[in-house]
Amino acid sequence: MIKFGLLGRGKSAFNGGLFINGGFENGIVGWQQAYAWTASVDADTAENPATSTNELLFQNFTLEDGATYEISAEYISGDATVNYVVNDTDSGVAIGVPHTFVGIATAVSIGIGITAIGTTPVVVDSLRLVRL
Repeated sequence: MIKFGLLGRGKSAFNGGLFINGGFENGIVGWQQAYAWTASVDADTAENPATSTNELLFQNFTLEDGATYEISAEYISGDATVNYVVNDTDSGVAIGVPHTFVGIATAVSIGIGITAIGTTPVVVDSLRLVRL
């Protein structure tokens, strides 16, 4: 079991479940991306200018085949459409509410992606992946 201690700013680290650094307390460390994602360490959030689609923020996993998982994320601000990316595919489900899915025994990407551009930057936080 992983125990999280207090961070230098006096906050506890967010428990991202299977995601490493799901609360962005350590910037973008542990995340892979396609294009323009950055992290604000002061705000513990991830940000994207949302000027093009398919801007992905993800981690790679080989999940247990047939097991049920839940992904969740908090949409802080912005006006672009951001969906969960599950098993290398756009899930069609916008972030903001948890989404359940079935794992496959193949190395895949799990995270989020911009599916429709916006006029203001996207800010997200608290990405979490757990097995149910």
